[in-house]
Amino acid sequence: MGKEKLTMTVNILTIISAVITLISAAYSFLIPMFLWYKLQLNTSKASSIGIIGGADGPTAIYLTNQPHSHLITIIFALLTIGGIAYLICSKKNN
Repeated sequence: MGKEKLTMTVNILTIISAVITLISAAYSFLIPMFLWYKLQLNTSKASSIGIIGGADGPTAIYLTNQPHSHLITIIFALLTIGGIAYLICSKKNN
């Protein structure tokens, strides 16, 4: 019974990891590529400046530069590959 629970847990975690990988890849790679193709925008060098404030208090200036690295996508892709490899190996042993 313990082996079945472990396999089911790895199966569920692999599916969740795969979904997170797909969402992260879509957000990091596919959406910017689609916007570049349709609007001819270069989103790889995107940056913005936001100024919040006014007469009622101090002015805050928020600066952003490059988008975050693709570390989350890589980590969850490796977790997905590891989960699939474990499930295949455990199936061959049965």
